[in-house]
Amino acid sequence: MKRDDIVDHLTQSILFKDATAAEIISFAQVARVLTLTEGAYVYQKGDPSEIFYVIAVGEVELFLDNDTGSTKIVGRIGPGGHFGETGILTNKQRSLGVRAISDLVMICFDKRFFRTSFLTNHRIHKQLDSALAERLRVAFQDQIDAIRPKGKDETDSEADDVILFKDKNLSAIQLRRIARNRKNDIRESKTAQKTQAVIDQFAANSNPYLLTGESGTGKSIIARQVHSESSRSSNHYLEIDLREYEPMVLERQLFGLEQSNFPFANVRQAGFFEQTSGGTVVFTHAHLMGEELQQELVNIIKSSIYCHIGSKTQLAMQSRIVLITIYSFDHLVSTGKMIPELLDLVAQQYFEVPPLRNHKEDLPRLVSHYLLRFSKEYGKKIHTVTPETLGIFMNYDWPGNLTELSSVIRRAVMLAKKDEIDSEQILLGLPKTEGKWEYNLLRIHWVRKLLSSWLFPRVPQVIIGCVLLIAVAFLFFGPSDPAANIGLTIGWYIGWPLMFFSFFFLARTWCSVCSFAVPGTLLQNIIKPTRNIPPILKNNAGWIMAVLCILVFWVEIVWDAYNNRYLTGGIILIITLGSILFSVLFSRRAWCRYFCPLGAVNAIFSMPSIVELRSNSHVCLNRCQSHACFHGDSEIPGCPMFRHPFLVDNNRDCIMCAKCIKACDNSSIQLNVRLAPQELWALETPRRADSFLIVSMGAIFFPFALQDQFRVFVAWCVEMLNSMYGLSLPSWVVASVLFFSLIFVFQIGYYLMITAQSMYAQIDRAFLLPLLGYGFIPLILGGYMALHLEFFVSGAGRILPNIQEIFGFAHSYENIRLISSDSTYVLQFLTLLGGLLASLYATYRVTERVLVDVAVTSKTLAIPFSFLICLATLFVFMV
Repeated sequence: MKRDDIVDHLTQSILFKDATAAEIISFAQVARVLTLTEGAYVYQKGDPSEIFYVIAVGEVELFLDNDTGSTKIVGRIGPGGHFGETGILTNKQRSLGVRAISDLVMICFDKRFFRTSFLTNHRIHKQLDSALAERLRVAFQDQIDAIRPKGKDETDSEADDVILFKDKNLSAIQLRRIARNRKNDIRESKTAQKTQAVIDQFAANSNPYLLTGESGTGKSIIARQVHSESSRSSNHYLEIDLREYEPMVLERQLFGLEQSNFPFANVRQAGFFEQTSGGTVVFTHAHLMGEELQQELVNIIKSSIYCHIGSKTQLAMQSRIVLITIYSFDHLVSTGKMIPELLDLVAQQYFEVPPLRNHKEDLPRLVSHYLLRFSKEYGKKIHTVTPETLGIFMNYDWPGNLTELSSVIRRAVMLAKKDEIDSEQILLGLPKTEGKWEYNLLRIHWVRKLLSSWLFPRVPQVIIGCVLLIAVAFLFFGPSDPAANIGLTIGWYIGWPLMFFSFFFLARTWCSVCSFAVPGTLLQNIIKPTRNIPPILKNNAGWIMAVLCILVFWVEIVWDAYNNRYLTGGIILIITLGSILFSVLFSRRAWCRYFCPLGAVNAIFSMPSIVELRSNSHVCLNRCQSHACFHGDSEIPGCPMFRHPFLVDNNRDCIMCAKCIKACDNSSIQLNVRLAPQELWALETPRRADSFLIVSMGAIFFPFALQDQFRVFVAWCVEMLNSMYGLSLPSWVVASVLFFSLIFVFQIGYYLMITAQSMYAQIDRAFLLPLLGYGFIPLILGGYMALHLEFFVSGAGRILPNIQEIFGFAHSYENIRLISSDSTYVLQFLTLLGGLLASLYATYRVTERVLVDVAVTSKTLAIPFSFLICLATLFVFMV
């Protein structure tokens, strides 16, 4: 097969549908072709996982030999399909066999190329994730269909049928048995006790009630138990999922039609209300009920009568009405999803069912219950889980709540070989964050409530906006003395240092509360532009932001903006005008995402932050239907940074605005405090522009740290050129040459280091060049934090005498330092040391990634470690 043929076949594969033509050509150059005849084995179970296959011609079948010696066909793959990635991803032997069922031609890639090229290409990785998720979904469904026992007495599974199989109707005896059992074992936590108290209260009367809470929290369990404990327990219980009915069809089903005289027709034409007379009718997803039907329901509840469709004959309404929804009562009120009259009827009887993450003390009891339940179902004797497994359960947020817990334990019992569940049998929905040291702050009730409310980020924006207006006013109209100008104090000695400190502690949150973008956002709400950024600008946004960021530092340092109020004010106005212009022309926050120079600094230095906002990709793939976090809805706009949370694997592209937290109904979003910023070495989309900016920031550190000495050196150079060569150059020209020369020297040094490292360690230079720069970020951020710590402690104290001077009070600019120089230096040294250690570890992990399966040795780390240690030493002397 010729290379052009390989390119054609790869182009037709869904895996490469988003890859560029140049990428596919490069893949074809390293691919090899394997031809097999019908019946031949590609590989068998237990073979090493060394090759990734794409089918060009023919078809294969995937088979699995079980312990009894029989063979089960688990799937087929035809032209354009791929296989073999699972063993490579898990670094394990082949878990099943593959056999050609026709003459076969395959395009093959070795394991190392698959990892270094396909997994690092975000477009291919996205298709691979989708394919794996689809296979997993089908495999789970096949397992359930194949293993679920047929014709078994429902009493064995009644408790879980309530959660997972809502279409099954239990007898009154069975429901009373559930009630007794649950009443005996539910009183083990305050949450469980409160839930049972609500059940007792609702069961004691026949008034309608409302249950709210996240999906899978057991709202249907509670409704069933209320029914079973009430006087209606001997009558019918019916759940109506409003997602399954069109409005007209639902109305006909509820009220029924005028009765016919034909034999056997009455039962077919009776409505749900008539069929459940004396029982309970539960409307799940009640927020989807139409306004007209809601009003009819209000009239029926109040009057206790209703009529068949097309009839005026009044019938007694004897069924109890229950409403279940995922939205809170306050949300239903504020958004108008349910009419006030209907909400008034349930205002005295509603209960918000707590998510499982808020009562994890019940987990051991629930785990024991599900183990007993599924052990009986599958004929096993499993009663415990290992302490490690229970620890995993306690650390997981359970976005699917009881439904997810039941499914996880069902799968574990199915796979278990012993009488105890260990961690290898547990599959949780955390593919992007599993295994990291982290804690989800959204577990804390007040944090989730704050970020879900209108207060964030509006209140911080208002506060920062007011401070910025004051600063700008004094920059243009305040005192000319830099020390006395409160605008310079706020800008360079308070705001600028706090921004650098926030990178480490709050990631890119500064961008979400940034006041520069507020005027543009207000105009955007009026104009509502829909244009997207042109592809040429979007594709080169990394370079544009890097250049603009360097230019801002160039202006600051060369023209001494730190002591020039007009220049400082001009920088603020120019950035604000840029935001306004792009907000008027393009949708969302295009300026912040693709052009803002401050956004470039935020994006790079937020990557090693101790916090991250991520989504649970398992939930996004398998439960989300609306994708409101990205697209937005009528109430909450979509992601302003044009990023679906499912695709966010780094802090570079997320401004922590919390809009996705507000929009997500599936509790998929996590705000994690983390110990290891994994994105520095596991980033799926490393950009050369980012590494260029990182290295440039390392170079800019020196003139920034030695501002006074830099100006003295520039003056000396101007004088020397004039006296020796007769060149009379403006000082800004000489300063600019020195500034950009230093950046050039650092870029050359970085490139030479990468070249030497790639040759010495046999690493692909093109892959290492953009990636290794991310490992340097912690050290460079530490350097800037150390510098700005000195700025803050030596200059922030000017704010008080500045205010005193404005109001005419006596003031002094002496002894304004916040802490001593010695204490400051100790903190600076510790900051730099922490940055160095973090960079050394990140560089080690980057090297480990690019070497794939080759062991990392001290020799392979010698060159980048030496570079980092030398740079850190220089930083220490500079501060």
